[in-house]
Amino acid sequence: MKIQVHHTFKFGFLLATILFSLSGFGQTCLQKLDSVNTFKYDQPEKARFYANALLEDLDSGRCVSALGIAALYNNIGLSLWEINEKIKGLEALQRGLTEELKEKPETHPDLLGLYYNLATFNRQSARFQEAGEYLDKAEAIVDKHYQKDTDSRIDFLYFKGIFNREKGDFPKSIEALSTAINLIEVEFDSTKIALQIELGTTYRNSGDLVKSEDMLISAIEAAEGTQDLLLLRAIDRLSSLKMEQGDFADAETYSLQNLQRKEELFNQNSALKLETINNLSLLYYRINDLESAEKFIQQGLSENQNTRIIKPKLLNNLATIYIRDGKLDEAEKLFLQSAKALQEIYGSINPDYANSLSGLASIYKQRGELNRALDTYSKVLDMDRAIYGNAHPKYASSLSNVGTLYMQLGNMHLAGTLLKKAKDIRYQALGEYHPYYIKSVNDLAIYHLVQKDTIAAMDAFDHALDAEIHHMHDVFPVLTDKQRQRYFNMTRSNIERYCALAFQPSFVKTPYSVHAVNHFINTKGMLFYASEKMRQIIQESDDEEIKETYNVWREEKYILAQAYLLTHDERERQGLDIKEMEEYCADLEKELAQHFHVFLEEERGQYHTWEEISNVLPDSTAMVDIIQYRNYHAKIIDKELDQGFEDQAHYVAFVIKQDSVIETVTWDRNIDFEKGLNLYKNAMRFGLQDKLTFKIFWAPIQEHVGDVNRIYLSPDGIYHKLNPAVLFDHDRGKYVADEINITNITSGKDLIFAEDKSLKREARIFGNPDFSLVQTDVMRLKQLPGAEEEAKDITGILDTRKWDTESFYFKEATEDQIKQVKNPGVMHVATHGFFKDDPDHVDPLHSSGIFMSKQDSSVNDGILTAYEAMNLQLDETSLVVLAACETGLGTVKNGEGVFGLQRAFLVAGADNVLISLVKINDQAARRFMNLLYEQLKEVEDPQIAFFNARHIYREEDANPYNWGAYILVTKG
Repeated sequence: MKIQVHHTFKFGFLLATILFSLSGFGQTCLQKLDSVNTFKYDQPEKARFYANALLEDLDSGRCVSALGIAALYNNIGLSLWEINEKIKGLEALQRGLTEELKEKPETHPDLLGLYYNLATFNRQSARFQEAGEYLDKAEAIVDKHYQKDTDSRIDFLYFKGIFNREKGDFPKSIEALSTAINLIEVEFDSTKIALQIELGTTYRNSGDLVKSEDMLISAIEAAEGTQDLLLLRAIDRLSSLKMEQGDFADAETYSLQNLQRKEELFNQNSALKLETINNLSLLYYRINDLESAEKFIQQGLSENQNTRIIKPKLLNNLATIYIRDGKLDEAEKLFLQSAKALQEIYGSINPDYANSLSGLASIYKQRGELNRALDTYSKVLDMDRAIYGNAHPKYASSLSNVGTLYMQLGNMHLAGTLLKKAKDIRYQALGEYHPYYIKSVNDLAIYHLVQKDTIAAMDAFDHALDAEIHHMHDVFPVLTDKQRQRYFNMTRSNIERYCALAFQPSFVKTPYSVHAVNHFINTKGMLFYASEKMRQIIQESDDEEIKETYNVWREEKYILAQAYLLTHDERERQGLDIKEMEEYCADLEKELAQHFHVFLEEERGQYHTWEEISNVLPDSTAMVDIIQYRNYHAKIIDKELDQGFEDQAHYVAFVIKQDSVIETVTWDRNIDFEKGLNLYKNAMRFGLQDKLTFKIFWAPIQEHVGDVNRIYLSPDGIYHKLNPAVLFDHDRGKYVADEINITNITSGKDLIFAEDKSLKREARIFGNPDFSLVQTDVMRLKQLPGAEEEAKDITGILDTRKWDTESFYFKEATEDQIKQVKNPGVMHVATHGFFKDDPDHVDPLHSSGIFMSKQDSSVNDGILTAYEAMNLQLDETSLVVLAACETGLGTVKNGEGVFGLQRAFLVAGADNVLISLVKINDQAARRFMNLLYEQLKEVEDPQIAFFNARHIYREEDANPYNWGAYILVTKG
């Protein structure tokens, strides 16, 4: 008699049992087996009672028919497994094997099913060595008896593929599943489709996401219209893949559509919806939409109350959400419940059970119950060692958790030993660019700070930042704008932390400070340089060859980003060489840059140093990089790790000059910059020459300027809110503007890529839009007849030099029209601007913009936000003038400048953007703009024209509030 197989390939995840005829068997044993099968789902305690009774009968020989003994052991073993008697279930299967071997050789075909069962259950218990031994025995039978039986070969290869995938040997898994697929000649065979899904899953787990996507799409195309269940499974796996790729929009679309299909086709089968529901909950958790994540988990729980294997895993997920939401008591109850259930199902050596305990430990740690947390984390550490071995990243994570707790408890020697060991394991397994390795280095740095070994801490933080910035530069091109923001926000505090330490008085004159400058140069404006606009412009191109090159580059960039996340061994098995991949991507970038100017922004994203900036500075020119930082501390107080930043902002500046000169500018740490800003605002409002603001904001910089008459200023923090040109030096009786011309830049990297471009004599001018149909959340917008007159003046000025001008006034000055403009030499917009000072606003690019006219039939609302402006086509535009009140304002993000209109128009491609920091009257604005365009038509250089116009205007109006209202932001 053949033994029943626990066959996940053919029977999903349900355990089937063999039904026997009553004839030829002892009545009592069969009745007990029948009772076990009857009660195992609804009354597991009764099933457990009958199972134990049947085992006793079998062991004592009371089940008289030797013919059915092995089969009975096999079936009772399967049932015991289902009712969480794991050890007894395995023992029953092994005794069944012993019974069979009394009469049959090890390679008898009747033993094949039993070997599969034993391999499967040992695999699910993480006993991979034992599982492998039974799989070897199964292979011997297949090789001996089923060489020409294709179905048997496919069955074995499936088992082998799944086993090796869960074991972590992805190459062997891929080989087995690929071989099985190649044995099937029928294109749309259901078995082939199922194998493709599993192979796609293995590719995803191995980090080869491109092949994973190809295989899953092939499975979807083959299943569509013929294999509904397989189609749904393939789409679920594709959704998981998209989530891992960071493509959350597609992941959400696939999952929501799949859930709808399942509800339409299989509404009564709640278990079938679980994978989709779990995908959605994980997706929303990752994007921090905790409400939606909880909603789907609750749906899964309510529809699957009796699904004993799935429910505890869903409870685990829900508890994790509660922790992030600060609901520690509710999370603890769920973790305890899931831990109990998972232990009953899988025993004490199981990854899911370990995750539950780890969650509990994190709760205890947050509550300050450190001894309890240490005890629980230590149990998880022992489990991870048993499951994964002592060279696995999961084991390293537990080492790190335990090490951090020992640090809080004051056992610094043991803490340091464990944290260093965790770092070494992650380095060997994952490589130096993996986020987990970077986290280990940062953990060690904090440990050194607590130990008051600041030098060791800074060395570690420096090393971590090198790796982190390297990794960010390579993954940013394959992320969307929003994904980049989330990614950068996670690393922002690491950058600020290193700067805070490097700029302390004892280190600000050391190489650490210079390292900090380089790190800051390479992260300041990082989101600015990584715009999604690059993808949009190239994809809209008519050049199919270039589009294909771009797609290859993007794919290679993604593969490179994933390669950083693989272990050394996995990269070696896949034949991936990081250096070669980086060089190949760089070659593709150069090819694209020759065709698309916007692609040069990607080159700006590479790592650059202050020396490179020094080498490109013109004569009598300096670059001033201002960096805001806050004091940072890390220490143990009452067994709690107290770390964080102080509220007060401090500043340091670096003056970079020709011939590799860099000078450090420091301020008295007691200076109140916020008070200074209020003084500045009052001085501007009332046209005063105050004595303090120059000394606060510029005097320390002035000492290092020397004979420089031109400065490129990369501001930060509070410096985004003022114009240094209007600061008045009472000691010498001069404004800064009397001696120095200042233009703002996002980062010193701008200067490295500055280009000499001729000005196109083509202007598009917008003035005084009709606001009657525009809906705003402020008071009714007043019309701007002065802005219309200003725009008409400009048109007349430029027409005298036969410029190609096109003007749009009142109803014609629509949002639709401005979005249709492509690459003029100059764009001038005279209208109302707005800025919502909302620090909690989800996307700062939506909190600033300008008001335009609204067309009755248009989908556009007449409000051009900064986000929309970012996607205009202005790559050949030399100057954008935003003649609207406070267009220079926006949400200040440390290290990222102002997320407002200036950033948006620079991302859109403009070389220079003229913006206002204050509200000025129509006549003053009109006069200044007339002077600006008179100069522009003569010198055809926006920067020279701006400085000339301001000089002339000052002779007519000495009020700094008016002549200092504008600043010029440039790319270099």
